[in-house]
Amino acid sequence: MLIRPRLLVDEHRCRRNIERIAEKADRSNTQFRPHFKTHQSVEIGRWFQDYGVTGITVSSPEMAAYFAQDGWKDITIAFPFYPGMVKQLKELNKTCSLRVFVNSADDLEVLQNHLQNPVRIYIELDAGYGRSGLSTSKPEAIHKLIRDMERYPIAHFHGFYIHDGDTYSARNRKHILDKVQRSIDALQYWKNEYPSAKISLGDTPSASVIETFSGIDECTPGNLVFYDRMQVAIGSCTPDDMALFAELPIAQHFPGQNRAIVHGGAAHLSKDSIETEGIKIFGQRVVRTDNKVELMDDSYLTALSQEHGTLSGTDGLEPDRQKTVLIAPVHSCLTANLFSSYETFGGRTIQKRVLS
Repeated sequence: MLIRPRLLVDEHRCRRNIERIAEKADRSNTQFRPHFKTHQSVEIGRWFQDYGVTGITVSSPEMAAYFAQDGWKDITIAFPFYPGMVKQLKELNKTCSLRVFVNSADDLEVLQNHLQNPVRIYIELDAGYGRSGLSTSKPEAIHKLIRDMERYPIAHFHGFYIHDGDTYSARNRKHILDKVQRSIDALQYWKNEYPSAKISLGDTPSASVIETFSGIDECTPGNLVFYDRMQVAIGSCTPDDMALFAELPIAQHFPGQNRAIVHGGAAHLSKDSIETEGIKIFGQRVVRTDNKVELMDDSYLTALSQEHGTLSGTDGLEPDRQKTVLIAPVHSCLTANLFSSYETFGGRTIQKRVLS
């Protein structure tokens, strides 16, 4: 009997998702450097090696150190550098080939004063999404930073990086392609300015629907290893691509009210939500049979507190027989970050860390 929520991983689907992107990247002569912040697991990280992956992306020095201990040496830290990182970067710099995001000459000065070996520098571009990076609307700042690197032997200019989070607001494949074109245009503009620079694109929606990465040197999507209910809504994948599910105990059933309380709240699923059919949802019930996943219409997590979840569409359940439900999380990255391990559908435990 299930005592508390658990995360279930479909290994076959994970591997199929990895293989699909790896093959597309290979056909395009694009380096696939997947983002490991989604799964945060040494074992799952090794699955990528089976498809030719040799370089990875992470979101912190701590995460880099975790995977470096398992032998990964070509690591991108896809987060703006700040001085608090430098102590751990100093250790990583002794054994790893690092790529670091730098936004100012002050950052270069810190790296020069503390690191022993050269590091490759990405300039993260903001092509209009408005999160981090240097705005492409102010090109002189970008040119200046590249000139500044020439004064610091520690800094080797590597190229330009964009994670276009705006694609997450799309709701079909065409919409994704329309949104990401702005980022592709910006990357190619700067590639023309600096032909030796590498250009890198980072988001899962565009990586999933672009037919070819031709002209893109590197891609770094992460969510694609699991996908989730949000990616289905975006149009990045189908329900049969989802590979991560939360199994939640049913705590209380309300006959005639078409709802139940499950042990699974924000502490297990996060508060990320999407709207479907005009309803704000935090996950959707699924039925998995013969390796097929069916999204159950009108059966959603409609409210979460810390531990409790309100599940609609439960009148068809048999509470005396069915003690748990399977939920497709809205955002697999955040859900995975809340658990210390996974289980496969075969009952095997996969260890992970919580490093974000």
